[in-house]
Amino acid sequence: MRLYELTDANRHRWDAWLGGQPTSTVFHCTAWRDIIAETLRHQPVYLVAQAGEEIQGVLPLFILRTRLFGNMAVSMPFLNYGGVVAAQEEAAEALMRRAREVAERYGCNYVEYRHRHLPPGTEDLPTNTFKVTSILDLSGGVERVWKEALHQNVRNKVRKAAKNDVVVRRGVEHLDAFYRVFAVGQRNHGTPVLPRRFFAKIVEQFGDAAHVYAAYHGAEAIGGKLTIDFGSTRYFIWSASRREANRMAPVPAMNWRAIQDAVDIGLQTVDFGRSTQGTSSEKFKKHWGVETQQLYWQYQLIHTEQMPGLNTSNPKFELAIRAWKKLPVWLTTLIGPPLARLLP
Repeated sequence: MRLYELTDANRHRWDAWLGGQPTSTVFHCTAWRDIIAETLRHQPVYLVAQAGEEIQGVLPLFILRTRLFGNMAVSMPFLNYGGVVAAQEEAAEALMRRAREVAERYGCNYVEYRHRHLPPGTEDLPTNTFKVTSILDLSGGVERVWKEALHQNVRNKVRKAAKNDVVVRRGVEHLDAFYRVFAVGQRNHGTPVLPRRFFAKIVEQFGDAAHVYAAYHGAEAIGGKLTIDFGSTRYFIWSASRREANRMAPVPAMNWRAIQDAVDIGLQTVDFGRSTQGTSSEKFKKHWGVETQQLYWQYQLIHTEQMPGLNTSNPKFELAIRAWKKLPVWLTTLIGPPLARLLP
């Protein structure tokens, strides 16, 4: 088994191989290598395992150096999933051994794998199972999803948005509207916002597979959503609405429009993204008729004995979150991006 690091010359082979792997996700695509490296200035280490002329496994990884939390290696930071995609157990084990060696070389405290599926041979690793994902089956088309999958409350909210003259528009020209709403939403959640250039780079890298939605009431944007298509799945990745406009149901309206568009182009599933178990976010997604599936955040601990807790549900961040919520949006949009890049 030969291991090597991805270069620009062979990235097309990585992406082509991913297309045939059932455990691959949009977050394993090489586009993120440029997006995160260029906009958030973290170092990519994309590892490939090959036997003969055939790729047997891949592992996208980033080295994050922070003064606040020390150094860490994460697959994938700022995104829902990551980790190893391998055609055989030997390749998965080899890639994770190499990842640990890389992390040790850069003085990282740990390696974090955000696995969508549990790779064989990793059962003994420290594993956090507090995250789940939500998958909507689109088989049977729009009518079946509307009548059989969606809860009555969701259908009522979609109708309510229409009655309130909420109009959902799609196109890259709505990126600024999306970001304005998203920045407000992040402030309201007490979370630093990623820079606008991060989302602009996503649209640039993914091209026609990336879709920007904005919900308008009159001339005002009251909701924003960004999705990416990969394989047969549409990934709902970022979404937000203005709190005072939630009574007009902009998020259900955007979700339903994105689902309809996914069916129209023949996609088979919608990935509603990860949630922490037992939260309102998970409950909201269940009303869309999704299947809840377990996620596995696994760790190789190097200079620490405990799994990290870098998430907003950690009580250690409670005071900081409360303080952030009180800041004006113009300030959080200004000082948020330098902080957000340190919070994977």
